[in-house]
Amino acid sequence: MVVPIQGPSGNSLQIEHDGLNGDLNRLLRNFSDNLKRQALGSYSEDYESMYNSTMKSGIESLMGTISIANGVAWEDAMAYAREVILRPKDSEERASSTWTRSCSELHKELLTRFGPETLEAAKKGTASIINNYYNGDRLSIHHVNKKASYLRHRHDAKVGAGFYPQSSALAATCYQSAALPCSIAMSWFLPIEKAVKAAYISHLSVCDDLGSFTAEDYDVRMRMVAIAAGVAHQYGGKALNVFVDGTAKQAIGVVTGVLRPIEAAMAWRTVNGCGTIYSKYNFGECDLDVGLVAPVVMMATHDLLDWRCDVAAGNHENALSAIHGFGVASPFHAFLEIMLKEVLTHPRSGLYGIAGVLYMHFTIGRYGAWEYHGEHKPGCEQCVRLLYRATKAAGLTWAPKPPPSSYAEGDQAREWGRLWADHFTDDGSLVQEVVGWFQHLIESGEIWLFDVLAEGTQPVDADVDWA
Repeated sequence: MVVPIQGPSGNSLQIEHDGLNGDLNRLLRNFSDNLKRQALGSYSEDYESMYNSTMKSGIESLMGTISIANGVAWEDAMAYAREVILRPKDSEERASSTWTRSCSELHKELLTRFGPETLEAAKKGTASIINNYYNGDRLSIHHVNKKASYLRHRHDAKVGAGFYPQSSALAATCYQSAALPCSIAMSWFLPIEKAVKAAYISHLSVCDDLGSFTAEDYDVRMRMVAIAAGVAHQYGGKALNVFVDGTAKQAIGVVTGVLRPIEAAMAWRTVNGCGTIYSKYNFGECDLDVGLVAPVVMMATHDLLDWRCDVAAGNHENALSAIHGFGVASPFHAFLEIMLKEVLTHPRSGLYGIAGVLYMHFTIGRYGAWEYHGEHKPGCEQCVRLLYRATKAAGLTWAPKPPPSSYAEGDQAREWGRLWADHFTDDGSLVQEVVGWFQHLIESGEIWLFDVLAEGTQPVDADVDWA
């Protein structure tokens, strides 16, 4: 069966999809043997069983041999998935496709919280920072070059069993920047095995986002999308809608005028970063407002830690640049306080979300957050109070601890992550450990090292790529 997609008509498109069906058939015959032969580390029988059943469901879903009764949402999801395999890209064309009719309620709610003014403010803010603070030389900003940092550490990377080959930036990113950290975020409401599985649904947005420099990773992309489709099939319901949210990263909200610029910037980036995936709302029962806390806080944490890199690359897609463009004083500090207040609306989901993102930034080569060193101002007492209250309300412990200060120092945490992802084991310490890192950054004031307007940081890289 060839699933129809949005796109140009003609024999060449038919041939492409016939070819994909042939490749999916090949994968269906070989995926379990490939796992045994290619996996980079040990894995449990429970992991193997989960991987095989989910991959099989996904391949058969993409081929059209199994389906779900929810007709329109299912067709949109599988059409989008096939298109990602064949033509990965992050574009406005995706956001205006008919597939977006099946986007989640979370996504649709976020679109009511921002509008075109937020995007314009972000562009204005980025240009203003470069021109007014760095004499028009964005590369003079102390920042991590994501490609260079990834390449410095790629051969020492720990990736999950199903994310071979180690040489693939796409496979590594799906594991390190999506499946693993997002399973940590989702573990506040799911046991580890189910959280690991559910987080695979994030692969679609990663494959589209990295399409510009991983287009040749066809076999890897097919596997990453197939297991994500398996999650969509096995969970069904709202998981189908959030699966399609990856189409709409470039969607523009419907609000005219901005009354609350920081909240608008947060909503925009949650859509732009496809953060809606990591929510109990999609895999369980909770109110919409509760379901939005983790997605909003996760993207906010990412933007705090990534602002230097984004501005150095001339990339406006960061909430802090929008807040600066709106004219908010001390945008980094203002944003941090609003984010912590958002965490307090549902502390457990908020702090688990922070843990997932902070783990990612401080353990993987791509982000290299440990590289930021230098002088900084003291911690903010109000921010410490807010975080302390959230920690206690979430049932966690106040135990500040410095995060890894080098890639090598993060090896133990990476091993904990591997055991989490491939053996479903954790003694309860991983989330607490990483929340402790965040507590240290806030209490000590080291968080200010990520503020592009702060002085005193030390140089890291002198060019940019993969921003």
